[in-house]
Amino acid sequence: MTTMILLRGNSGCGKTTLANQLAARLPAKATLVLHQDLLRRELLHASDHAGTPAVDLIATLATFGQRHYRYVIIEGILRRDVYGDMLAALYAQFRPTAFAYYLNMDFAATLRRDALKPAPFGETNLRRWWREGDQLPFEQVLAAGETARLTQQIYLEVAHHEQITD
Repeated sequence: MTTMILLRGNSGCGKTTLANQLAARLPAKATLVLHQDLLRRELLHASDHAGTPAVDLIATLATFGQRHYRYVIIEGILRRDVYGDMLAALYAQFRPTAFAYYLNMDFAATLRRDALKPAPFGETNLRRWWREGDQLPFEQVLAAGETARLTQQIYLEVAHHEQITD
């Protein structure tokens, strides 16, 4: 049975780092990682608004992952108004081995993290992208922070569930 791990949150909260750290803890040949930014911006060259083809692509790749991998990690801002219905359907499709997390960080902390990046997005872009309270009903809200701690927490939750269900 394939396990899905969904990581969402505003820009700069650590989603990509967390997804990469989780993938490094899981068997590489059994793990598919879907990065929204890479798929939407670099592969599709698409906007992040209603009707974006990224919704269908992520759903298709996640379903492909369910057939061919043990773990599927999906990460991105994945705004509720655009991706919410698709993510809810994927969550139901992968249950009972679906784990969904929303990394919560305030805007001031996001600005501080952004300033540390080699190519910061800047306050204007971050404010434009910011989604206050964008959680989905099935997501566990985690305080964004040290990604090593969050990686360990999520890894242990997934491992504990696998011991119970295997």
